[in-house]
Amino acid sequence: GGEGRSARGNRAPEPRAEGERATPREPPPRQARRGGKRAETGAQKRGQGPGARAAAPKPEFYSLRTVVDHGFEDVAGEEEGTTRRLTWTIEKRGVADKKSGRSMTAVYVLERDGVETEFPSLGAARAAVNKRIEHPERLTRPKAEYARAKK
Repeated sequence: GGEGRSARGNRAPEPRAEGERATPREPPPRQARRGGKRAETGAQKRGQGPGARAAAPKPEFYSLRTVVDHGFEDVAGEEEGTTRRLTWTIEKRGVADKKSGRSMTAVYVLERDGVETEFPSLGAARAAVNKRIEHPERLTRPKAEYARAKK
């Protein structure tokens, strides 16, 4: 029972003249031939092919708040003979890059008695609360001085 069937499909091929194609192709529409959108290759879809833009990824940032220093100062109270203790905190606030962790902007905020004041540097904020950092090498006397003191 395989009469009328071809080896490939279920239907028998239709008779045609010598040199004629089985199904004549129509020329593509004029728009598709000139300036129309061409089919993209896989590389172009991924943005790697010719004409792909080298789009830099958008930078991602996060905010950062860190307590850098804190302390107190005793201030004369409103009543005579009393002192009031004011606490202060210096906080570093800024924005950092999420990928590298590098700080992009930083400002130092001094909070004292509920009032916040911004400073461009930590030294300026510490100067506002009269706090000076003495480095240990300046606090330690040279060895020669110790030797002279013993004599």
